[in-house]
Amino acid sequence: MTEKRTRRPGTPSVPARRDGKARPAPIAPARLVALEALMDVQNSDAYAGLALTRRIASAHLNARDRRLMTELFYGTLENRLCLDHILSLYMDRPCEESVAREILRMGAYQLVFLDKIPANAVCSDAVELTRRFKRESMAGLVNGVLRAIAREPERIAYPQDEREFLSVRYSFPRFLVDKFADGFGMDFARALIEYRHRESDVTICANAARCTDAELEAYLTQQGLDWEKGRVPGAYRVRGGFVAQHPGFRSGLYSVMGEGSMLAAMAVGARPGMQILDACAAPGGKTCYIAERMGGAGRVYAWDLHDHRVELIAGAARRLRLDNIRPRVHDARVLAEGDLGRMDAVLIDAPCSGLGDYLSKPDIKYRVTQDGIDALSRMQREILDACCRYVKPGGALVYSTCTLLPEENENNVRAFLADHPEFAPGDLAGLLPAEFAAKARQGMLTVYPHVDHMDGFFLARLVKKKEPIQN
Repeated sequence: MTEKRTRRPGTPSVPARRDGKARPAPIAPARLVALEALMDVQNSDAYAGLALTRRIASAHLNARDRRLMTELFYGTLENRLCLDHILSLYMDRPCEESVAREILRMGAYQLVFLDKIPANAVCSDAVELTRRFKRESMAGLVNGVLRAIAREPERIAYPQDEREFLSVRYSFPRFLVDKFADGFGMDFARALIEYRHRESDVTICANAARCTDAELEAYLTQQGLDWEKGRVPGAYRVRGGFVAQHPGFRSGLYSVMGEGSMLAAMAVGARPGMQILDACAAPGGKTCYIAERMGGAGRVYAWDLHDHRVELIAGAARRLRLDNIRPRVHDARVLAEGDLGRMDAVLIDAPCSGLGDYLSKPDIKYRVTQDGIDALSRMQREILDACCRYVKPGGALVYSTCTLLPEENENNVRAFLADHPEFAPGDLAGLLPAEFAAKARQGMLTVYPHVDHMDGFFLARLVKKKEPIQN
């Protein structure tokens, strides 16, 4: 990552104002916008992706500055615990002031993790950012700490205990390191936590109702986008462009959708004429994927808890020109008596901790708590218990999450099967790509980032028995 600063020969680097006072020194726009987005996450509890998109849209950065800004934003956020540890080695006490703390983190990230950015540029911009945000009293501290890191990098050391090392070096809360190590074994946990995606990309898939894969490939190439095929057939990983801002997205040629979500939608086994319920549907990606494969015949009923989220589903259906989707505000935990036994298939993409997405959404790992996991597990079981009653005999219930924790995944499915003997594990062969179907066990599949090179995901296909259960 490199940057250049130029000015006309003979001009002062900090021109004077008419009142004789010095103008603020220029700051690389990428650093300014990255800091603003980081503060959105810190102060407003904004989700990382939304904060980044909003700030980029309002800043009108060029392509080069967008790349640097994205690197600084995600790199600082992803490595927060590690950066705080590094800063502690150069400070007598932690910095409590929120803006200065974020400036220190972003500066330390550039000095320690990026090798092509001049230390002087990092330090001078950090000082100017401190002043720009009216934290003049912190400027000396920021300058001194960052210059000490640049001058004495050999002072950086990490804990010797393996679990503590993984927590600090890879910015994983310690209780999550313990969960992964205890649940998967130390070797598997270490490989999972240490893994990093090769590059940042966005996954899209063609609108099967309007566009073939070949046509989408031609469009991406014509638009000058850098793309490659994903692990899941029909998935395309796109780099170097904001694909949701392209005309093809707005006109409904394709959708942004993770490969794990595609697998969950495939597991439903949608066919023309079916009646399918997507019980936790917003923002509507899986709903639309299913509807596209039904040829306009049959219905996909799409529920979500809040009006504004149901409008997201309706908006996606309009953009993709899908007329067989029926959005509705409904709490999936509350039984809808009129829908009992009506559905050929029910998809529950349950609210979850989201830990499978920690690489693409690094703020998630800082939001998770054990109390939160326990509450989500209870909610997931309530949704399963209610929504299973809509499945016809012979129909399918697909349960999915974007987390890796067994208490939200396999444990929930096994408890459900123990309480509902009318259901049995279903076969995923013929529904999922062969390499993924082969990994499934008892109707369940977990996708791991370091194994499958995609965000983590879990799904289970359960089938309602046709014959009544004998007591």
